[in-house]
Amino acid sequence: MTTTIRPFQPADTEHLTDLSLRAWEPVYDAWRALLGEAIYALAYPDWRRIQAATVRTTCAQHAATTLVAEVDGQVVGFASVVLGAHDADGPRSGDLELIAVDPSAHRAGVGRALTDACLDLMREAGCAYASVWTGGDDGHGPARALYEASGFSALP
Repeated sequence: MTTTIRPFQPADTEHLTDLSLRAWEPVYDAWRALLGEAIYALAYPDWRRIQAATVRTTCAQHAATTLVAEVDGQVVGFASVVLGAHDADGPRSGDLELIAVDPSAHRAGVGRALTDACLDLMREAGCAYASVWTGGDDGHGPARALYEASGFSALP
């Protein structure tokens, strides 16, 4: 199984939105377990709608720095990079803003391929450093492991 990384195309948006909701469901399930039903309902009354809007907006605003992963011609993931403020040498930072891999493709190297491609994109843009934000809860455990394996350091 070979992962191919390609540039985002606007026609990908709804597919990426759908797969991201499947990918992030365990995160929200972990938060529900951590917070309890009453607090969770207040904090995340409609996470799917909000997350879908976030994916659509990020892909539209950062189309040039959004990458799509395919396995055997099927879209299975994506990641968006946000390049920071520029100076004379180029952007000073790059943020791995969003990343999602369809659960059907978990543990197959897709997340690593996307992360590596995003880091390459940041290097090519002249970024001095890269960052990614994630949660400390169990639902984010696989993401944290990926980021640390890719060279990111956890900060409190």
